[in-house]
Parts: sequence; C-alpha cells; structure tokens
Amino acid sequence: MKILFIQVRYHLKKGTRQEFYRRFRDNNIREFSSSEEGNLEYELYLPLDSDDDICILEKWKDEASQLAHLETLHYAILSELKLKYVEKTDIQQFWIQPIY
Repeated sequence: MKILFIQVRYHLKKGTRQEFYRRFRDNNIREFSSSEEGNLEYELYLPLDSDDDICILEKWKDEASQLAHLETLHYAILSELKLKYVEKTDIQQFWIQPIY
C-alpha cells in the first residue's frame, strides 16, 4: 500500500502563530480535513526551531483524494488565512510505504 505523504511548513508573520492557530481551530479545518474521503492523517505540529512556524503532516490514500481536498470550502478558508498570516510556505510531497 502506497501513501501520499505531505509535509507543509507555514512560516508565519512574526507574532501571529497563536492567532493563526486559533482561527484554524475555530474553523474546524483539521476536523473537516481529517474526515475527507481518502485522508489517512491530518495533524498540526509546532516545530521546535521556530516560534513563528506551524507544520501540517498529511497522509492521503491517493492523489485524487488530495486534489479533491484542494476544492473544499475549508481549504478555501485556509487559503484566506494563509493570505493574512503566512509569509512563506514550504511543501515536501512524496510517496511512502509502511514497513510491516
């Protein structure tokens, strides 16, 4: 079974991480994304090397599911938040396979 793994790192405008996270949480973006067809994982993390960044780790069963995610209302809300709070976005995307 192959899995589409995506690591997103948002470099937020200085001092806005709490506000970004609050708006992210209040709009239930994680919950909506996690419940999408084909989503295997959607979690936020705070990197230890920056007070102004947030990371999202995503796992998808296939590329079609991930592309459908980009067309959802909650992704549109996230896009608006990014315009307001994010200075730069780093994305790494690759296929992984679990080792059993």
